[in-house]
This record gives sequence, C-alpha cells and structure tokens, in this order.
Amino acid sequence: MTDIISTWIYLDSPEERSEYPQVGQQSHLFEFQKTYWKCIAVFYACSVHFNPGKRHILFTNKPESELPVVDGLDLRAMLEGLNVEVVTFPMTWQTPPGYYPKWRNQFFVFDIFRYFEDHFADPNTAFVLLDSDCIIRHSLDELFAQIRQNGVMVLPIPFGEDHDINGITRKDMRAIYTELDGKDPGFNPVYYGGEFFAATLDNVKRVNQMFPPVWDTMMQRFKEGKKKFHYEGPTLSYLYYRIGKFGTAEKFIKRIWTSIKFSNVEPRDFDLHIWHVPAEKKEGIALLLNKIVTGTFFQKDDKALVKEMGGYLGIPKRTKYLNIKHFLKHTLLYKWISK
Repeated sequence: MTDIISTWIYLDSPEERSEYPQVGQQSHLFEFQKTYWKCIAVFYACSVHFNPGKRHILFTNKPESELPVVDGLDLRAMLEGLNVEVVTFPMTWQTPPGYYPKWRNQFFVFDIFRYFEDHFADPNTAFVLLDSDCIIRHSLDELFAQIRQNGVMVLPIPFGEDHDINGITRKDMRAIYTELDGKDPGFNPVYYGGEFFAATLDNVKRVNQMFPPVWDTMMQRFKEGKKKFHYEGPTLSYLYYRIGKFGTAEKFIKRIWTSIKFSNVEPRDFDLHIWHVPAEKKEGIALLLNKIVTGTFFQKDDKALVKEMGGYLGIPKRTKYLNIKHFLKHTLLYKWISK
C-alpha cells in the first residue's frame, strides 16, 4: 500500500506560452518559471516534513539534470536531499493555438494520470496531485484513508450558476454534458477545482479511459466555435460527474484568497491540512522559502511552525511581509488607491 504526494511543472516553449494571471509575464520566460520553481521547493519541503513516510514525486517536462538554480538555491540538490523523485516526459495533450489564451499546459495532468496507471500495479495505491501553490501543513494520513474509502475525493468550488468560470458557466457545463451524454443531467453541474486530484488506482484508470473521447470532442467543438472545456478543471468536473460516487475534501483543503482586493479567509481555515494560496505565489510563498533555506525553519515544534507559516501566508492573519512593497500592498490605503 503506497501513498503518493505529487505536484508538477511544465516549462512552456515560446510557441506554447499563454497567460497565467496571478504571475504575469510570458510563461516561457525564466523569470516567470522561477516563481513556480520556488513554489515547488516550498511544496516539497513542507510536505516531506509533515509526511516523511509518503512517496513524493515531481512531474515535469524538464530532465532532472537540467533543474535550475533559483536565486542561489540548487533545486536538484534540494529535491535529492528530500528524496523527491523527478519524473520527466513530454505533454501529449497540448491545446492548439487559439483554443484558450490562459493555462495552455493544464492538460499535462492527464499525462501524469497515464503515468500513474502505467507504473503502479497495486490497487491499494492512492494518489494526491496538487498545484504547486498548495501548502501541506499537516499529515495527510486521514486524507489517504478517505481516498481509499471513497475511491475519489473532489474539491467543490461554490460558484453561482451564471458565474463566469474562466469562459464557462455551470449552465454552459450542463449544455456540454447534455451533448456529450445525449441526455440532460437535470441540474447545473458542480465545478470541482483542478488544483486537487485524489484517487485510487482503479479510479485513475477510469479517468484515463474516459478522457480521450472527451478531448476529441472538445477539439471538434473548438473547430466549430462551440463552448468547450478550456482546461483541466471543467474537464475533471465532467469526469467526476461520470464516475458518480466520490467524497468531498472541504475538510482538508480550500482555495484561499488572501489579497487585499479579495479575501475569503476564515479563522477555521488555519486547521485545514492543505492551504491552496494562489495569490501568494510571489509573496508569502517566496517569504516562506527564504525562511526554509536557512536550514533551521523546521526545527521548532509543529504548533509554532504552522502558526508562523500561517502568518507568512495570511492564514488567518498576516504577520510577516516579504518587503516594504509587500507590506504596503496589504494596507487599506493600497486597496483605496487601486479601486
């Protein structure tokens, strides 16, 4: 019985570049990619600390020998020291130019799911694949037990029926489901966050079996100018709908927005096992990495450690800042000026 904790980074070529709103810059540039490498360093440093018995894997299209040095941090040496496996392969599911201007590399996760199926035989194996801007701050033993109990765990995102979810609404999803299945689901489907994938091997295989025809249909809909699944989130939402039986993971993870312009932080979020903090890629996570590389960060007891981590990330309240610019960005004056 093996528990897999993983994340991924796909390095876009100039021809593959697209938009990533929280980071800015063009996605093929090293300055852009550096932000994600820092997230990966923090992801594994924290996860290995709280889950030392789990197997950790990084998926990428970059050979391990070419992992970069980022602001003096040798990523390859760091990951080797943490016993993180680096698995490299190209992307099969690349959207064509013009398909959607954002997040073109997100279908890389389906290559990862294929790797899971091809390289693991034990049906008791359970997999967690997270976005790299997730902070694991607790043992995931309970989550893995829930994965084995339910087969699949999903993260519902509470969007309204008419909310524009990056070019698609839940009503649009219903119409697409109806065309895919030949029947109306009878409700506007729930959107499940693509930042969190948690499943047993049998359910990974089900996803892999169902996905290729959906991909082909989306490519045809693109050619015909129809509404489609733009990236992995709505695609996985449909596949979960098809699976039908799953558990929900709100007890373990939340998409937590921590910016001065929009915050959904609640005091109870502090107790979640995984903090997904998209707005912290260039700030709180960078600050956390600065502390981690000192080599003494994880020497304190876990209660004090997690409290300090929360202070860097604004969960539930920000107590530390990366620099004066970061501090000013989190003042009410900045909020007023930027209206």
